[in-house]
Amino acid sequence: MKKLSRFLSFVSAFFGLLTLIRSPKGRAGGVMWLPKLWAGAWAPFLAIAGGLGALIGLIRGDREAAVSGLFGAFAGIRHTVRVTKRHDAFEVAFGKDWEQRIDPDLWKRLSRPYQLIQPSKPFGLYQRDINIGSAAPLYCDLWLPPSEVKRTRLGIIYLHGGLWQAADKDFLSRPLFSRLVNQGHVVMDLAYSLAPEADMKKMLDDVKRSIIWIKENAARLDIDPERIVLMGGAGGGQLALLAAYTSNIPSFQPKRVDADTSVRGVVSIAGITDMAAYFHEYGEANPGQPESSSTITEDLLPYVHDKTWLDKFLTRSRAFPAYRYSNMPGGALLLVNLIGGTLNEAPKKYHLYSPLTYVDSCCPPTLQIFGDNDFVIDASQGRKLHHALQTVNVPSVYIELPDTVHAFDQYIGVSRRIAPAAQAATNDIEQFLAMMV
Repeated sequence: MKKLSRFLSFVSAFFGLLTLIRSPKGRAGGVMWLPKLWAGAWAPFLAIAGGLGALIGLIRGDREAAVSGLFGAFAGIRHTVRVTKRHDAFEVAFGKDWEQRIDPDLWKRLSRPYQLIQPSKPFGLYQRDINIGSAAPLYCDLWLPPSEVKRTRLGIIYLHGGLWQAADKDFLSRPLFSRLVNQGHVVMDLAYSLAPEADMKKMLDDVKRSIIWIKENAARLDIDPERIVLMGGAGGGQLALLAAYTSNIPSFQPKRVDADTSVRGVVSIAGITDMAAYFHEYGEANPGQPESSSTITEDLLPYVHDKTWLDKFLTRSRAFPAYRYSNMPGGALLLVNLIGGTLNEAPKKYHLYSPLTYVDSCCPPTLQIFGDNDFVIDASQGRKLHHALQTVNVPSVYIELPDTVHAFDQYIGVSRRIAPAAQAATNDIEQFLAMMV
């Protein structure tokens, strides 16, 4: 019993401590990221384990186990309470009567803000690898509500994260989709083009084409073409915001296409809003990022090589696509190749692809969710956009989850149904979408 008590107490204390410590910026933050991510996800059960270890320690007279267990229990409870605490962001954006504006039947189907283990939902109808491209292939998956669920006629276009270079459709997104289709929404999961094969213009063009396609097929999908919402995380969040804010601007419309690309709303999970500021942020984690193209050295260039076991694993797991070069992230030249130059060389292009640039009173209602300890994309990106939207009286819901790191919404298996941050974010997304119906 003594060994069990110490094991429970010390493990709880160690991971509880991780929820209290803030990750530093740059590469050091990357070292702490995964342990902190899982510590936050399992905080409720770490609290239970710590409490049990402390109780056994007290009974057995083991002071170290008792103290460690109590600390772990405190840290786990603290994290869970802070992350799931009620907020007034929707009231600020939509007014005090916002809850009454949601259909009562739909309100009943929304997830609760927090449960120890969030119940799973059955998957709806699933259509895989639909080609919606014309000149070039562009694939998506469609998730449709189960036949017994009342349709809301809301269509969602989801853009996965991965900083424009990684992941894929159907990557750790099924738990969220299963909840959304069980509320009556239709979800399109888009496999937009990625770097280094594509630049920002090509990616944005893919998103716009997906908006056009889903509106053209609205009757078949039983959705209202005026109820389309863009949603994305990280790089996908930036694309969602940019596409939503540049709707029907001629220079951003797909070539040889004359169609409406406006949307009802947009959801961004840790999405970049200021590309110029992010150039500096990205450089902190990638010190080799050049200030000018003339300083690019041969060791920074991509090279052809035999795939390692890690490359092959990442491809099979859909974490990284099968590029003709290494599957690993773009490294120091990601933004340089994506935008078409460094910030010093092409400042106008960084301005051009920043959602902040296009903020005006015509922007659609916006939901942003950030972790306040995100070492990949600083929460200041979201704060700036939120302030700008409020200035022009656009409904803006901004939520910053405390003690939370990057990718808090993506876990494997049951972890997503346990993680307080993922549950809280899911509830906020569901409520925002319900307002868009």
